[in-house]
Amino acid sequence: IDNNDNVWLGTKNGLYRYDPIRKVLKHYDYNDGLVSNFYRFAKPIKTRNGELLFGSNKGFTIFHPDSLKDNTLIPTVHITSISLDNKELPVAGSVEDTFPQKSPLKQHILFTDKITLTHLQNNLLFGFTALNYETPEKNQYKYKLEGYDKDWISAPASARVAKYTNLSHGHYTFRVIASNNDGVWNEQGDTLEIVILPPWWRTWWAYLFYIALIGGSSFFFYRFQLNRRLEQAEASRLKEMDAVKTKLYTNITHEFRTPLTVILGMAEQVMDNPKEFVQEGLKMIIRNGQNLLNLVNQMLDLSKLESGHLSLHYQQGDVVNFLKYIVESLHSLAESKGLQIHFISDLEQLTMDYDETRLQQVASNLLSNAVKFTPKGGNIYVSLSIQSDTFSFKVKDTGKGITEADLPYIFDRFYQVDDTATRHGEGTGIGLSLTRELVKLMNGTISVKSQMNKGTEFEVVLPIHLVADKKAKNEQLPILPPIIDTSIADDTPLSINQEFSTEKPLVLIADDNADVRAYISSCLSADYNLLIAKDGQECEDMAFEHTPDLIISDVMMPFKDGFEVCKTLKTDERTSHIPIIMLTAKADMDSKLQGLEHGADVYLMKPFNKEELLLRIKKLLELRLQLQEYYRSTVMSANAHSEIGATEGDKLLKEDMSKEKPSLLVNNFDNTFILKVRTLIEANLTNVHFDVEKLCSDLLLSPSQVYRKIMALTGLSTNNFIRYIRLLKAKELLLKNSHYSISAVAYDSGFNDPAYFS
Repeated sequence: IDNNDNVWLGTKNGLYRYDPIRKVLKHYDYNDGLVSNFYRFAKPIKTRNGELLFGSNKGFTIFHPDSLKDNTLIPTVHITSISLDNKELPVAGSVEDTFPQKSPLKQHILFTDKITLTHLQNNLLFGFTALNYETPEKNQYKYKLEGYDKDWISAPASARVAKYTNLSHGHYTFRVIASNNDGVWNEQGDTLEIVILPPWWRTWWAYLFYIALIGGSSFFFYRFQLNRRLEQAEASRLKEMDAVKTKLYTNITHEFRTPLTVILGMAEQVMDNPKEFVQEGLKMIIRNGQNLLNLVNQMLDLSKLESGHLSLHYQQGDVVNFLKYIVESLHSLAESKGLQIHFISDLEQLTMDYDETRLQQVASNLLSNAVKFTPKGGNIYVSLSIQSDTFSFKVKDTGKGITEADLPYIFDRFYQVDDTATRHGEGTGIGLSLTRELVKLMNGTISVKSQMNKGTEFEVVLPIHLVADKKAKNEQLPILPPIIDTSIADDTPLSINQEFSTEKPLVLIADDNADVRAYISSCLSADYNLLIAKDGQECEDMAFEHTPDLIISDVMMPFKDGFEVCKTLKTDERTSHIPIIMLTAKADMDSKLQGLEHGADVYLMKPFNKEELLLRIKKLLELRLQLQEYYRSTVMSANAHSEIGATEGDKLLKEDMSKEKPSLLVNNFDNTFILKVRTLIEANLTNVHFDVEKLCSDLLLSPSQVYRKIMALTGLSTNNFIRYIRLLKAKELLLKNSHYSISAVAYDSGFNDPAYFS
C-alpha cells in the first residue's frame, strides 16, 4: 500500500496495482526491474473496506469475507450395493445373476427395504453414497448395524463401504447417515433390514421338535423310572407284607400251638391217668381253650369292625360301678405277680349309655397289657373323671415304658413294640388295634403317653349320652370271661415232685409259659429229676450250676431266646456235652435249620407227641452211655499208645477221638476236656496227694461241675476216673516190666498203700 492508498500485489505473471477508490487495476510486466523484489515479499492484503486480496501464480483474487456462504443443503444418502463374500448381489433373474442359487435380491437395492439371507450368506459388504456434488470429497459418513454394533462407526468419503463377517442368524438393520461438505448431516439416512435365517437345526420347528423329543424322552424316562420305582416299591411292599405276614403267622401259630400243646397233652394225660390229672388237667384245658377262644373272638371282632358289621348294644347304667367291678376281678392276679392295682374315681357313680361287652373288652385289653408289662413290685392306677359332656378313664402303669419311635404305631394291627424272640409276654398285636377300633365305634378317642423306665398311660374319652333304655336295678353285673393268658397266669398250676433221686437223670425244662412247663413236667416227673427255668437267662444259669443230663428248651423266651441259649451252652466247656431238645411253636423250616445250626440235637414242634418226646429223651441218654464207652476206650488207647512216647501218644489219642464216634453228640469241646483231664492226671501220676480237689483247682471248675461233666462223658465219678487212669497205668507197667514188684508198681501208679493196691 503506497501513500496514495494504491495496493501493489505481485504475482508470477507480473505486478498489479489496484486503486480501490477508482476500482482500477493496472498490470506491470516483471521485466521491469523495479518490481521484481516487490513480488518476492508480497503477502495477502486486507483493504480498509474489508476486502481480501490474494495473489497466486495464476492471477490475482479479490473477495470480501461477507460474500462467503455455507452449504445448507441436506444431502440425500442411499445404500447403493450389497455384496456376499465380496461379490455384489445382482437382481434376481437379471443377466448378472450367476449365483448357484437364485439371488435373494428381488429388485434393485435402491428400492429394497428388506432382504432375507440364509445362514451361509453371512459375510456382507454394504456400499453407500451421499448426493452432494459441492466439494464431494468433504462429505462424511456414519453407519451402524443394529443388532451387532453398539455405536455409530465413522467413515470418510474415500471409504464408502461397511463390511461384516460371520454374522449370526437373526434380524439386523443397517443404517447409514451422511453430511455435506459443510458438515450438515442427514439424520434420517437410509436403512436396510436384513434377516439371516437360522440353520434348519436352529429353526423354531427344530426347537419344537427338540422340546417334543426332550419332553417325550423325559416323560418316558420319568414313566420308566416311576414304573421302576413303583415296581421296587411294590416289591418292597410285598416283601414287607410277606415279612409282616410271616411274622404274624409265626406269632399267631405260636399263640395257637402253645395252648393246643397243653390242651392236647393234658387231654392225653387225663385219659391215661384220670385220678392224678383230671382236676388240675381240666383246669389247664379250660384255661388254654379260653385263651384260644379269646384270640379267635378278637380276630373276628376286628374283621367285623372293618366290614362295618359290628354293632353296639347300649344300656343306660352306672359306668363307674361297672369299671370298678372289672378292676376288682384282677386283684388276685395282680397280687400273684406282686403288683398292686389302685382304683381312683372323682365320681361315686355316673349314669350314661355304654355297651357292657365292648367297654369290658377295651378296659380288659388295657389292664391286661398293664399287668403283663409291669415288673414285680409295680403299681397300676385306674382313674375316672368327667369333663363337661365327656367321660374319661385312664390306665397308668409303672412298667418299662414305650419308646418315642414306637408310640405312633402301637395301635397298628399286628404291630408289637418288642417283636423279637426274647419279648416278655406272648401276643399277636391285635389287642390295642381292636381297642382303638372299638373306642372309635363308640365315638370316643384313645391316646397314649409314655416315658422309658417310668411307665405308660392310656386315656379313653367317651361321650356321655342318656338315650338308651335303663338297666334294671336288680340286674346283676355280668360274669366276665378270663382275660389273661397263661403267659401271666399262676406259675405253678400243677404240683411237681422236686425230690431228686441219684438214680434218675436230671432234665432241665425251660419255657416262659407256665402251663407248658407244667405239662412237660407231668410227662417227665415219674422217670426224671426236673429243674424248671422260666426264661433263657435262668436256663443258662441253672445249666452252669447243676450240669443237667438233658435240656428241653423253648425258642421264644424273655431275656435270651432258645437259639442263643443253645449256642452258649454248646460252646462252653462245662456244658458242651449236654443234649438239647428245642421244643417250640416256631414250625418254619428256617427256624428248624437255625436251631440245628446252633447245636440243638433234636427240634420238636408244638403241639408235640408225648411218646415221641419220651423216646427222643431216652435215645439221647442211651447215646450218652455209648459216649461214655467211647471215652473210656479212648483213655485205654491213650495208655496203650504211651509206650511210644507221650507226644506221639497224644497225637494218636486225638486220632482215635476223631473216628468211630457213637453220634454227633461228640464234639471238640468234649474231646479237649477229656484230653485235658487225662493229661493233668498223668502229669501227677506218682503224686499220691493228687486228688479230686486238686484236679478241680487245676481245671478252674467247681467239684460238682467236674463231677457231672466226667460222669456224663465217662460214666465214672471224678474219684473213680482218677483211680481208673492210675490202674490203667499200673496195668501197663505190669505188662511192660514183669520184674517190677507189686509195691513198686503201686507207688509208680500213685497208690501209697500196696495192700490197698493189691
